[in-house]
Amino acid sequence: MELNLRRIVGQCILALTVSAALVTSACAQQGNIQSVTFYTIKPDRVGDFQAGVKELHALYVKAGATRYGSVWLSLTGPRTYVVASYYEKWADLDAGSDPKLKDVEADVARINARIMACVDSYRRVIAEIQPDLSIENATEMPKMIRVLTTEVRPEKFREYLALVKSDILPAAQKSGMKLYEFSETLYGGPNTEVTSVVGMDHWADLDGGYGVEKALGKEGYEALRVKIRPLIVHSEYDEYRFQPELSYLAPPVAK
Repeated sequence: MELNLRRIVGQCILALTVSAALVTSACAQQGNIQSVTFYTIKPDRVGDFQAGVKELHALYVKAGATRYGSVWLSLTGPRTYVVASYYEKWADLDAGSDPKLKDVEADVARINARIMACVDSYRRVIAEIQPDLSIENATEMPKMIRVLTTEVRPEKFREYLALVKSDILPAAQKSGMKLYEFSETLYGGPNTEVTSVVGMDHWADLDGGYGVEKALGKEGYEALRVKIRPLIVHSEYDEYRFQPELSYLAPPVAK
């Protein structure tokens, strides 16, 4: 999940046809159109998958490729690697591979074929980040992210968005959260599906409540949940950990 999460790649997990990130306002703001691809790896091919990704990135470094990406591993549910990419306009999704890889296209294709042979299945979701419902003040990649996916009742969708603006976002701001990214699913899922992503450092961050829950307190948070329940079909939390050794990131900006 390349996750400013702006952002968690298309047909090939690490072909990185565009700049990417599953969360990183701090690392690269690429636009509000978000492509998130989830790859389930065959249990006996995880090592081969990781080796292929590292070899591919070594090739990127040698070629000076400038289209970056970050990789995230699910800590809940099936073992899944996630790549998130961000685009400024829809035409960007038509872009080809990085021109700097032109002389090594055959090698890229060969390594990508090896990587994809390790993939059991994948799915892609395209969403649009809502800047007016998000907080993106992080200065570095979070070690973990907590992702809340919610399917809203169709007739309650606008009411739910209003609640995010009036109650949830202010509480996230009050909590001092540096990353709260809210997006609406456009393709690859229900068009009443929304996702919020928050940055974390450790599982221990959840002790005593985190983010909105911590800001509102036990009673206030329960009151918020009472408001939310009639508006949604279901919701689900998942946790992901940043995989720096499998990521191809832009070099730090000199101060």
